[in-house]
Order: sequence, then structure tokens, then C-alpha cells
Amino acid sequence: MSAPLRMLVIGGTGYVGAAICRQLSQAGHVVAFTYCKNEQKAQALAEELKSSCYALDLGVIDSIAPTLKEITARLGGLDALVVASGRATAHQSEGLPIVPKWNEVNLDAFTRMLEVNVKGVFCVCQWAASVMCLQKAGKIVLVGSIDGIKPVPSPVDYACCKAALVGMVQSLSKDLGPQGILVNLIAPGILEGGIAMLLSNELHAEYVKHCTLKRVGTAEDVARWTEFLVGSRNTYLTGQTIIVDGGL
Repeated sequence: MSAPLRMLVIGGTGYVGAAICRQLSQAGHVVAFTYCKNEQKAQALAEELKSSCYALDLGVIDSIAPTLKEITARLGGLDALVVASGRATAHQSEGLPIVPKWNEVNLDAFTRMLEVNVKGVFCVCQWAASVMCLQKAGKIVLVGSIDGIKPVPSPVDYACCKAALVGMVQSLSKDLGPQGILVNLIAPGILEGGIAMLLSNELHAEYVKHCTLKRVGTAEDVARWTEFLVGSRNTYLTGQTIIVDGGL
């Protein structure tokens, strides 16, 4: 068995993030993760996995470097980063639609989403890469969405953010490849939980109708691919988008 790797999951309390933390922990790796708001859930997961958790809001850019510096210092380095966090929609309390149509997108909400889902994600990758470059090795995996890959019904602002991650991964993989750092993206389709719960029953049914496997996906489907991409078995795959949608 390969030696345990030091792994950080950004957004470890989400539907997909928690599954990824469990998968990596079960594979024998040392896992730390961040959470944004749900401290109680984070503490419970940390206790379950005998892991450590840290509060981090990707929308507060100035907090990213100090938090990651603390985490990497405690881990003694960083072998892999997984980013499974981001803003899904404008918050309901803002009086905006949960899943806005093209003509309902609020530009202020769009800006806040870009700040978290693109700029915040890049800042995390930038810090992690600086650590990995010193080691001349590392893996980075971003969790995107089919919304940024295929023409499916989705909020325009969210789709724009997820599409931006594709370009980010391709560019970073070129820059970081000579340093031994592999960068990839996973784009899930509709899943059983998480932000997919915001979608209508009709859209779920339409997805299953056109899906080759005739079902929606699970967080575990995504987690297993993540484990491969950040683990020691992946030595050559980089700059790629892995679409986990059951054959839509």
C-alpha cells in the first residue's frame, strides 16, 4: 500500500465534500477539511474521521492565505487539494429567485458568486500550488458541474462560474505540470443530494429519461473519481475534465 498522503478538502461539510473526505480517509490518507457555516456538522465529521476542520469563507479573500498557511503547517506540507465548495445561488433572504432564469439574474448576486466560485477558488489553488512547487509534486482537483460543460437547463450565473473552472484547470495544468503538479476537474451531473435538491421534480425526471444509466448520481460516484485523481495511481492524467453524469 502507498504511504498516506496529506490532503485538504475545501468545503468538507457539503453533500459531495463530506463524501470525498470519507473516501480519502477510508483510503488511508491524512485528511483536513474546511467548512463555511456549519460548525456542528464539521466537528462531527472531524470526530468521525479523526480529522481536523477549519472555518473558511471563500468570499473573504484575505482570510484564505492565513487559514491555508495554518493548515499546511499542521499537516507538514500538502500532497493534494480538493475544492468542493462554492456559492450555489443567491440566498433566499436577499429576495432573489433560488434558481433564476436568464432575465432574473441579479448582477450584484452574480458578482458575489464570481467572487466565491472563481476568485476564491483560484486563490486557494494559488496558495496550494506555492506549497506543492517547493515539493515538486502535488495534485489539485476542482469539483465543477455539468452546468459549465453541456447545454443543460441551469442558472446562467452558476454555469458561467463552473465554465470558468474548466479554463482555470487547463491553464494551471500547463503552468504547474513542469513542477510535477497534476490539475484536473470533475463535472458531476445531477446528484441525489446537495444543490440538486433545488431543482424541480420535472427536471430530475427529464434528466433520468435522457441519462444512459437511468438514474441520478451519488456523492460517492464523485468521491471515487476524486480519490483516483488525487491518489498515487494517477501519474499522467492532467488538464482534464472528467464528466460524471451517467452518460447524459
